[in-house]
Amino acid sequence: MVRKIEWSLKAQDSFENIITYLETEWTEREATNFASRVYEKLELLRSFPKIGNPDSKKKNIYRTLIHKKVALVYHYKPIKNEIVLITFWNNLQNPERLLY
Repeated sequence: MVRKIEWSLKAQDSFENIITYLETEWTEREATNFASRVYEKLELLRSFPKIGNPDSKKKNIYRTLIHKKVALVYHYKPIKNEIVLITFWNNLQNPERLLY
């Protein structure tokens, strides 16, 4: 079953910030590779929305790795049959700062 995926403003901003960082500090190739990983993961989430690790505090919130340093945090809404991308999170940051 194909699910709708929505990007929150925070997800859009964090994705764009990562892409900008990769283009500036690394190469365009790295930015393209990261974007490809994201879109591949989104296609996987459409079919398997619970593939991520569930949040221990909030229901239907999941985290899945995109890269060893970046995770995607998303909310799966089974009744609406949709996935809302919350943010792309740098795993080197303090997890207590992660708010959603």
